[in-house]
Amino acid sequence: MLLRNSCSLVAAMLIVALACLPSCKEERHFHDYFDQSQLDVIAQIGTAKSKLADHHLDYDTTWVDRFGYHHIPVDTLLGDYRDIFDDFNDIQIPFARKNGIEPIKNLHDAYRLKQPLVKIATCEAYYLDSLTHSMPYLVPKAAKLLEEIGCAFADSVKARGGSAYRIVVTSCTRSNFTVGKLLKVNRNASPNSCHMYGTTFDLSWTHYEPYNNDYYINREDLKNVLAHVLLHFKQENRCTVLHEQGQCCFHITVK
Repeated sequence: MLLRNSCSLVAAMLIVALACLPSCKEERHFHDYFDQSQLDVIAQIGTAKSKLADHHLDYDTTWVDRFGYHHIPVDTLLGDYRDIFDDFNDIQIPFARKNGIEPIKNLHDAYRLKQPLVKIATCEAYYLDSLTHSMPYLVPKAAKLLEEIGCAFADSVKARGGSAYRIVVTSCTRSNFTVGKLLKVNRNASPNSCHMYGTTFDLSWTHYEPYNNDYYINREDLKNVLAHVLLHFKQENRCTVLHEQGQCCFHITVK
């Protein structure tokens, strides 16, 4: 009797375990859609760690101005930001074509892509703004870069004595249709936009998302922190960066 009950229990556990596994067909489809290098990148999303050495510094020299904004110790980069971050479309587009998808005509086409896109959403690393002319999708490599930039920015602000802040994403992947709409309202938009390849995103340099609504940091200080972070990733040959004055954003394409 004891042996029979033990066999029944083992059989029941085996059935439950098999039910939790994906079918061979489902698993094959998943691996057909993403190659192994892309699967490795996707597995790393959500695990970004600080990489900048100055994140470990401990500052205690924050101060508050007469408008109630906190200031944190951060130097501006030497030179004009337009000269430091001057990777215009002719520089960025080859990397977009190399690492990205075939441009899509509309959202419906996105579901039939052979190259993968991952959906992004507001998280601890960044805040996703309401997107009017783009879709919240990026190729895995760009999604991973965005997360690492967001983590590096947040860590750097906190290391300088500030409270928790997030970068704000203002634009991601665009279709031919949304690029056409944008060309009517933005004279700086390009008909051959890097955003059409899923490799590119824009980060506002005027808006940042605080976790504590009672603690606001001076926006110029936050912009300078973000500039230091972006210069680090640019020098690491991870991305190209353009300082856009009209749209008040950093335009970034993954390498």
